[in-house]
Amino acid sequence: MRRLIVFAAASLILGCGAAGLRGSSNGHVSGHAFAGPTCPVEQPGDPNCQPKPVRGSAQFAQGGHVVRSARIDASGAFAAEVPAGTYTVTVDTGGNAFPVCAAIEVEVRADADAVAEISCDTGIR
Repeated sequence: MRRLIVFAAASLILGCGAAGLRGSSNGHVSGHAFAGPTCPVEQPGDPNCQPKPVRGSAQFAQGGHVVRSARIDASGAFAAEVPAGTYTVTVDTGGNAFPVCAAIEVEVRADADAVAEISCDTGIR
């Protein structure tokens, strides 16, 4: 009986270890969403006219279906873990007309990090 318990415990531990070696089919995406221009007449180097963080959420879609959504924080940063694949990343600003953010494509590989930097237009001219 004791040998059976030891064998079963060893099999369980080895089985879990083997599963852990296979890795995950998910990857990690992080990035920022910034909007500009922020001044009607920008002067190079003017800190008041630097792009500003966008608030809202980043949407990760495949085939027109949102797979994951990630909150964009006050600094414009977002991050999400998603299954490996190619995603269209868009920004949802909660129905506001501006800023308008361009959709981007990002390829996410299993057990890897991807970066998605999103530029948004404030409409200031």
